Amino acid sequence: MKKVFALILVPFYVLLYGQGDTTVVHIIKLDQPIKFDGWVEDWEWSLVPVFDLRTQFPRLDEAPSERTEVRLAYDDDFLYLSGRMFDLEPHLIMANTKKRDALTGATEYFGMLLDTYNDNKNALAFFTTPTGLRWDAAVSNDALGNNPLNMDWNAFWDVQVQRNEEGWFVEMRVPFSSLAFEQKEEVIMGFTTWRYIARKNEVDIFPVIPPDYGDFSSFRPSLSKDVSFTGIRSEKPFYLTPYALTGQTLINDLDEDEDAYMKTTDVVTEVGGDIKYGISKNWTLDLSFNTDFAQVEADDQQVNLTRFSLFFPEKRLFFQERAGIFYYNFGRSDQLFYSRRIGINEDGEAQRILGGARIVGRSGLWDIGFLSMHTADDGDFKGENLSVLRARRDIINENSDIGMIVTNQMDFEGQYNTTYGLDLNVRLWKDQFLAIRWAQTLSDESEYSLFSMQHSRAWISLSSRNQRGFSYGTSISRAGKDFNPSLGFERRDNYTRFGNRLQYSWFTDDNPKIFSHGFDSGGSIHWSNETGKIESLNWRLGWSLTTTNGMNVQFRARPNVENLNEDFDLSDDVTIPVGDYDFTSFSIEANTPPALRASALLSMETGQFYDGTRTSISIDPTLNLSSSLELGGSYQYNVANFKLRNQKFQVHLVRLKSLIMFSTKLSVAALLQYNSLDKNFLGNIRFRYNPSEGNDLYVVWNDDVNVDRFRESPHLPMRNQRAILVKYSYTFRL
Repeated sequence: MKKVFALILVPFYVLLYGQGDTTVVHIIKLDQPIKFDGWVEDWEWSLVPVFDLRTQFPRLDEAPSERTEVRLAYDDDFLYLSGRMFDLEPHLIMANTKKRDALTGATEYFGMLLDTYNDNKNALAFFTTPTGLRWDAAVSNDALGNNPLNMDWNAFWDVQVQRNEEGWFVEMRVPFSSLAFEQKEEVIMGFTTWRYIARKNEVDIFPVIPPDYGDFSSFRPSLSKDVSFTGIRSEKPFYLTPYALTGQTLINDLDEDEDAYMKTTDVVTEVGGDIKYGISKNWTLDLSFNTDFAQVEADDQQVNLTRFSLFFPEKRLFFQERAGIFYYNFGRSDQLFYSRRIGINEDGEAQRILGGARIVGRSGLWDIGFLSMHTADDGDFKGENLSVLRARRDIINENSDIGMIVTNQMDFEGQYNTTYGLDLNVRLWKDQFLAIRWAQTLSDESEYSLFSMQHSRAWISLSSRNQRGFSYGTSISRAGKDFNPSLGFERRDNYTRFGNRLQYSWFTDDNPKIFSHGFDSGGSIHWSNETGKIESLNWRLGWSLTTTNGMNVQFRARPNVENLNEDFDLSDDVTIPVGDYDFTSFSIEANTPPALRASALLSMETGQFYDGTRTSISIDPTLNLSSSLELGGSYQYNVANFKLRNQKFQVHLVRLKSLIMFSTKLSVAALLQYNSLDKNFLGNIRFRYNPSEGNDLYVVWNDDVNVDRFRESPHLPMRNQRAILVKYSYTFRL
């Protein structure tokens, strides 16, 4: 009977999902460690077969223009990847940075993607360049969505790079203790490797993966090649990372009578640390004590032209480990768990984190993560416990899963906010996906009912995830008036939304200059649940073109409808009054080829804006003077005129960046930002010495200086605040 069902179901499954290449490559185990120097000349390497790379870009599945030899091997302790990147014109090899975790179109790179659990959703990436820098990232959600690559994730691994008149050569060594996987007699992982030749904008890859899925096609674990290892052990890590922090902070605040500014200077002296312990082969415990985030990069300033909150990405290292497990989204930005809620109070100021714990792991078809942090009392803000539990299980096929999440924020005086949600993601066939989300919140401030729509949010989406030919996406969602996930990120409340996306793209495989072009249309409509009227209608209709050298141009027309039931302020001097508005704008965005030493992203939008007009211009240039010096910046100009009300909104946002890289271990980065709306300069200088992974010395200087001190009474101080901090941390691998 089982054979009969198999004969019926297997052809049906192949029809829906495609058979693909199901063969497994068996990786050779070395009898002894290689000589780890980057030259790839040991006799052991000669016993390892070479992967056959083919082009992915600019033309698919052709012979590469340069010879590349890639090999993968392992021993009892390490996974080794070697690459011999031959080049007929070695003097033209582009190597324009030494920065840790920098991977740009202006430098060549080589490395691999590893789906260590072979779950076709999550993976780890390890790459390097001719300068020998280390770039690693964690991939989640099969590299789909808004931010599928967590480039703030770091692991323990080593790389050696050499160069000569034949090209450049690489040996990577990744300890198995840095690769979480389910231990079996035969461990199967997904594997993808590729080389990028910058001056030709060429990607040579194994296995051959079409670029039809956008910029992150190569990073999709579901498209990787299965490789097997025999007799490897999933090491249980035990890392202890203490830190010491010292420095001085200066803050100018209004006194109690608000008629003068008082300067407060504090000397900072703190110690703390983190512990990582492998509970078992598949489960890891992280503990943090007196958690500190002094090494966090400064956030880029943003100009808000909407009535909704801005979204800032998470950069703090403690929250990077297996962050994809906790991901639960409603579309592009709304999330049920937003880790930046932890340690930052409602005024946007840092609140001390006393400590916390995180447990993550995979068992069979289950991914599970638990995170709990505790903050200290800070003035008017009470100490709280903030926790999240996430679980997901694979179902049906390798791209489908079902899951649940619970978040909880509570103090010890009876105030709490709890949110729980269920989610389902199903690959229906080939590139067609169905996603369903349902969540509810309960708190001490509102009555709760299991079937209450007022406390709930529901979301359903049907989409195709290909870029070649016809692609679509449609979704509908509803959030009740009492749905309030305090640990999440929500732009609106009490609404119903319908979204839609349609596009058609042509990949011109026979055109030497144009890579692809196509049309797209999409947007969303929001209705108020209270009034039943349309709150917003935002749409776009556009065309885009990508050339074979990587230049991209996009044109958009953007019709908008905004029905405001309350005023909102663009600035202290400009207010958009209650009313119904219908307006349209037009935009163009272009980026130069990424392989140029001097590159730029340019955009402009102009047209109607509520009952006035608006023009926005932005330019983001980057100049790679050498592998040791990078200069960059950004200039944004926004002006909105409302002649009927005799009001004008105008803001200049300037951002200047410089990076001096003495080596891959020693660097100095500087960031200066000016916002004409706030009339202040924000400065950040960060010195970093990183001789090895887990061994860091930071010297950080932050300053917030007022430009026009006399615009308010009492007169503003010269600076709002300043901090000079020194932090050292060292990881003991026990």
